[in-house]
Amino acid sequence: MASVEGVQRRLLVVAGVTTLVGAAAWPDRVGGILLGAAVVSTSLWLYGRLFDAAIRTGRRRLALGLTFVKLAAFLGLGWGALVWGAGRIDPIGFALGVTCLPLAATWEALRAKGT
Repeated sequence: MASVEGVQRRLLVVAGVTTLVGAAAWPDRVGGILLGAAVVSTSLWLYGRLFDAAIRTGRRRLALGLTFVKLAAFLGLGWGALVWGAGRIDPIGFALGVTCLPLAATWEALRAKGT
């Protein structure tokens, strides 16, 4: 069965490989790759904790409230990164780092399915 922990493990592998390939091919994009991977891995970790709070402990209202706080925080951080970090954060490297999450989730789903 697929799990959040499995996606997190695979995300570390995919982000590591992407960073190594990025360092070899585009050394100036490594910072963006690492930042994008860090953002999605933090987001995934927070969603895992919120799932634990909502489902396993039955504290659904708290989890729902924290989800909105997380969304607002990430929107604020994203806006701040665009406004204050314009020209400093490589957008293509960031996009490569963020893309590691769907790849890791697909890898975990295929592993769980057995193909």
